[in-house]
Amino acid sequence: MRLKSLFTISLFLLIFTLINQSVVLDAFAQNFFINKIGMKFVLIPAGAFIMGSPDSEKGRQKDEKQHRVVITKSFYMSETEVTQGQWDRLVSPNPSSFKLGNYYPMDTVSWYDAIEFIRFLNKREGSRKYRLPTEAEWEYACRAGSQTAFATGDVTTFSCKEPEAALIDHAWYCFNSGGFSPAGNFKPHPVKLLKPNKWGLYDMHGNVQEWVQDACEWRTIWSAGTGTITRTYVDNITDPLETKGGHRVVRGGGWFQNSKYQRCAYRTNYKPVARRNSLGFRIVRER
Repeated sequence: MRLKSLFTISLFLLIFTLINQSVVLDAFAQNFFINKIGMKFVLIPAGAFIMGSPDSEKGRQKDEKQHRVVITKSFYMSETEVTQGQWDRLVSPNPSSFKLGNYYPMDTVSWYDAIEFIRFLNKREGSRKYRLPTEAEWEYACRAGSQTAFATGDVTTFSCKEPEAALIDHAWYCFNSGGFSPAGNFKPHPVKLLKPNKWGLYDMHGNVQEWVQDACEWRTIWSAGTGTITRTYVDNITDPLETKGGHRVVRGGGWFQNSKYQRCAYRTNYKPVARRNSLGFRIVRER
């Protein structure tokens, strides 16, 4: 009887251990992280990709030269833009032009405002791991393994009066964000209403444009080039980050723009003090 009891106890402990290991493995397999204020982050794996756009891509700009980039470290990226509810938990006042509720993305924030939010978050978490994504990390995460104009397909139209098949279920842009509705309610929308990309990130196309970490030079046609100018668009570059320049790079299209500006490779820039009702941000957390 004693041997039978010992066997029963041992079997119970083994089953208990396996169940707990399974729970741990399942949690790990989900590849996400939730911080103290409830922000969810998705694990983005290290890897290499082709950044920029091919000459044949509709809407391509001169500052989108294709080149191979290596991302050597995996990182966590917030699954959505920073929302007004998340902002209000750390920073006051809320500068958004569209104060519509906790689940709407922040807008009308400068690059410095984004850095201030990150400073408060790092202090709250006792961390130095939160920051803006680099431009390369942003495009890598946006593409989620794709090489098409959007993570979900290629460009078919720049019209705001007819749907872009690759965007309609994934992005708030000029066609579906209210500009052509009878009510004319043209604005950003709550996060996570549309489908995410293959890596679980929402609104990488559309809703609000997003500040990234990189600096850049801005040049006109009269000053040797046009567009967003950095030293990072060269082949086989590793973990690029531009630190030179008086402007800051902005990625992703806004709720009022057509599909040309929603492309993965599209890049623009503003002065870091700029505030626009289409400008927000998302953040990353280093592992």
